[in-house]
Amino acid sequence: MSVIVRDETGQILLLCKGADSIIFDRLSKNGRMYEEATTKHLNEYGEAGLRTLALAYKKLELAEYSAWSEEFSKAKTSIGGDRDAMLERVSDMMERDLILVGATAVEDKLQKGVPQCIDKLAQAGLKIWVLTGDKMETAINIGFSCSLLRQGMKQICIAATNEATLDQDPEKSVKENILMQITNGSQMIKLEKDPHAAFALIIDGKTLTFALEDDMKHQFLNLAVDCASVICCRVSPKQKALVTRLVKEGTGKTTLAIGDGANDVGMIQEADIGVGISGCEGMQ
Repeated sequence: MSVIVRDETGQILLLCKGADSIIFDRLSKNGRMYEEATTKHLNEYGEAGLRTLALAYKKLELAEYSAWSEEFSKAKTSIGGDRDAMLERVSDMMERDLILVGATAVEDKLQKGVPQCIDKLAQAGLKIWVLTGDKMETAINIGFSCSLLRQGMKQICIAATNEATLDQDPEKSVKENILMQITNGSQMIKLEKDPHAAFALIIDGKTLTFALEDDMKHQFLNLAVDCASVICCRVSPKQKALVTRLVKEGTGKTTLAIGDGANDVGMIQEADIGVGISGCEGMQ
């Protein structure tokens, strides 16, 4: 998420905040001075269960801003189904070559009664998925604190790793690797001899981008449905809605989405039943 401002000296600045996994990919070569220290801090914050954001900026020339602003206005006023895609593409052009400033971390305690409520829903037979923008470490911590993850549960973590050789297409290599991890996870559940064994699936947003593509989404859904708990972390608002749609259409079951922030709106609208909580996150 970005804002463009002009300071009192007339300098135009783009100020950007977002998940470290997204921001770090968009840094310029000379904007990585604090990357190592910030990564260390983010990991410490995540392990402590804090919610984190990375902050970055870049200076803009007037001509550069004017040309971009014209493109953005065209996208904003366009009529048609591809308006969102156009806006995303134009925004993506601007959110490049950033300079890292640092990171923030806030404590976001669960409201009173949340673990007990989740426990009751699980006892009633509801399958519970957590779709969050948090880092994996934070999401796992929250998973334990609200009883979604329990000691002794077997965790299946799926993450995108690029093991492409020089003659391989990197994207194809990443997709093959993710598909192999999904297949291995499904195999692990099939071969489990203990009838009481419970599995938890944990996947991040970058990996989910590939897992939600048409040629892989059904394998991903089959694995997820076989798990007792599913945690999708570092997901965008759009991915929250896409995952909800996949579950709704892929299983034919009734879906319920509960959220308390502006980034949950897509998910709440996509589900059969949507609940918006007026919480600490805001009234958006």
